[in-house]
Amino acid sequence: MKGYKIFSASLALLLGWSGAAFAQNENDALRYTRLGVYGSARIQGIGGAQSALGADISTMAVNPAGLGMFRRSEVSGSIGISSFNSNARIMNDDFNFGSSTTDAKNNINIPQAGFVLSNRKDDSEEGDWRGATIGLTYTRLNDFNQQFNYSNTAVVPNTIADYFAELANSRSLSNGETLTQSLDNEYDDGFTSLEGLAYGTYLIDIFEDNQGQYALPIASYGDIAQQEEIIRRGSQNQIDFGIGTSYKDKVYLGAALGIVTSRFTQERIFSESGEYDARFDDNGDPDLSGEYTLTLRDEFTSEGAGINLKVGAIYRPADAVRLGLSIQTPTAFNFSEVYQSTLTATTLNPVSEAYETITASELPGEFSYNLITPLRATGGIAVFLNKYGFIAADVEYVNYPGMRFSENDEYGSTGDYFSGVNSSIKDTYQSAVNLKIGAEARYEIFRFRTGYAISGDPYKSADFNGKINTFTLGAGIRLQNFYVDAAYTNTDSMRSKYSPYTLADESEPVVELKNGFSNMIFTVGYNF
Repeated sequence: MKGYKIFSASLALLLGWSGAAFAQNENDALRYTRLGVYGSARIQGIGGAQSALGADISTMAVNPAGLGMFRRSEVSGSIGISSFNSNARIMNDDFNFGSSTTDAKNNINIPQAGFVLSNRKDDSEEGDWRGATIGLTYTRLNDFNQQFNYSNTAVVPNTIADYFAELANSRSLSNGETLTQSLDNEYDDGFTSLEGLAYGTYLIDIFEDNQGQYALPIASYGDIAQQEEIIRRGSQNQIDFGIGTSYKDKVYLGAALGIVTSRFTQERIFSESGEYDARFDDNGDPDLSGEYTLTLRDEFTSEGAGINLKVGAIYRPADAVRLGLSIQTPTAFNFSEVYQSTLTATTLNPVSEAYETITASELPGEFSYNLITPLRATGGIAVFLNKYGFIAADVEYVNYPGMRFSENDEYGSTGDYFSGVNSSIKDTYQSAVNLKIGAEARYEIFRFRTGYAISGDPYKSADFNGKINTFTLGAGIRLQNFYVDAAYTNTDSMRSKYSPYTLADESEPVVELKNGFSNMIFTVGYNF
């Protein structure tokens, strides 16, 4: 599909796993940066609109000034049940779609937990500063659990075997080394590339003409069957330690140090099978035909930790109105990755004329790098309707083009390794505005909530709409020293494009993905 910009679903593409080239690209940066609705059941029930609300443990992750509104100490914890639905279908050259497959994955998690210790002055005590509150909270920012699969019918030269040959033909050679010598050295010393695996399993062979050596895949013909299954696991979590205070119960100030941890694992199993010609006679015609199958398995794990700082303020111009503002610095991450690919192929040996199954594996790889995520700025308002409840709204600005990869100094790098990826980030993404609005109605001890959140489109291209909508509902019971809340969130289908490999003429398979997410969360809290 020439001219069609492919946005992969934040996957590590095969192209990025060849030899010393690793999986980091603009999509990986977005995976660790784009956040949905998170927090306690109360906060999720109102669509995440919390920057001006205050006096909820979850607000520490957005605006720590809310700590200054606590009049008592508090502890709370939550449990969540998340469901992910993925629909995958092949997009054809005429932009029609083939048959689709749907996968679902569920998991139980802890979306939020924490406590605050309040040292507030009694109302009878004098002084403009009304004391301080410290807090520690855990928040699940992102859930990476997902799986999907699809089937496709390809024809030469659009197969993965053709892709392996392209990799071999673009291989860098030095000091007069031939392509055969380069691949033979990898065969002898240990495989470090996909083209090396294909060479070792007889899926590609080397030929020579007056211009030099070149690689060709097995000469397949007819319809080539392809299948792929992708399984993802992991999450991104943040621990915040914050402090807040109140000035005349009009101005509330706070700051929080955030430590973010991330773990992402992915397993991909790609298979291809079809008919092929194994040998040619003196006239160049095939004289031995057979069937081939191949299975490529990739295993990839990324672990990282980062740190950020949040500062915020809430101003109460009137008892019924609160205005909030907070800024979060870019999060400075360090990631470590381990990965390995294994290729198994069954082909007809042209010498013995017998079928053979050969398995070859890359040497396990490791890589470490840094990532800076964007600055985030949030402003909000909360309006209280006497004892009947409130309406709250947030506007969040995220500077997605500010994401940057860099190498670790321990590798003695020159700083150029990620220059292309960082340029692609600036070319692909734009700053985005996220909107969140929610309301709570109160009747005696009962609470009823609803909310709506829009995650703004981070993509510059008009060909791809990356906006995400989330609808929420919630309810709760509030007693003097105890509360329990429940919330349900539903995120509409997020569209993305994915290709298992990339060919020079852009004729590779393209899969359209629709990913939906829903979450049920329960929170229990105690005041003391």
